[in-house]
Amino acid sequence: MTRPPARSAVTAAALGGACVLAILAGCVAPGPAPVETAATGAPPGPVAVEVAQARTDRVARVVELQVRNDGSTDLTVTEGRLTAGSLDGDVVTLQGRDVPAGATRRLRAALPAPRCAGDPTTVADLDLTVALDVVTADGTAATLQVEPTDEDDDLLRVRGEDCAAAAVAAGLEMALDETLTTRTLDGAPVADVTLRVRAVPGGPRVQLTQVLGTTLLRAPDASSWPLDVDTATLGADAEPVTLPVVPARCDLHAIAEDKRGTVLGVRALVDGVEQPVVYVVSPPDLLGALHRFVVDTCTAAADP
Repeated sequence: MTRPPARSAVTAAALGGACVLAILAGCVAPGPAPVETAATGAPPGPVAVEVAQARTDRVARVVELQVRNDGSTDLTVTEGRLTAGSLDGDVVTLQGRDVPAGATRRLRAALPAPRCAGDPTTVADLDLTVALDVVTADGTAATLQVEPTDEDDDLLRVRGEDCAAAAVAAGLEMALDETLTTRTLDGAPVADVTLRVRAVPGGPRVQLTQVLGTTLLRAPDASSWPLDVDTATLGADAEPVTLPVVPARCDLHAIAEDKRGTVLGVRALVDGVEQPVVYVVSPPDLLGALHRFVVDTCTAAADP
């Protein structure tokens, strides 16, 4: 994938005499629109914004606006609004934060629903902009218009995952059971996890080809599970798919800090078109049962 070159942050600045002859010469000042101020202090800024999503926030669909204050004046961000062509509405920060001069602060914001027209894996129409409502210590208030960066392409990934999930859900329902069963296979403990699938009447044809392993879980003889699920052959009732699970690692520190080890990625095709990976989240009871199974299995292996 080729992403557009990163663009620097836009600073908020008062319009000076550079465009006094704008009407005669057609001059248009570069940068953001004029800011509205409540006091006559120096305008705040410059600031830069990076959009990012932590692994722990993927299920909750929350992103961070990482605001860096490159100016010499402390400021408070009262609200931030991210606009993107891939999202059906603005991403609005959940609360404000003080951002001292020279510091970076993270503001969390919930993602709205995606826009899935066209190819959801292309970057051309992301069109990112951020508006920051800020106040300085002397009471100067302004709205700063910033072109943010997204160094890890998090918003592109989010749109691909969201749109793939919507496309798959139009033709297939799938969910993990709350419980698991344990057994012994070749002398080693195995947990059977059940994925239930059901075709949506009138929906597109959906084929599931693989469930991916995670940092905590894998198939007994491989890193992933091959699947052969096709809505063209499914009945009206939900059908179970058994996934035999063993620990992928026995690093108890990693288990204690697990973030997405029980979220299963599924490869799928919709009407023959391969989709970005779709994720199935373990319900709370299953999450706890899987963690206990991994801990118990690893503990027993370490102390024969």
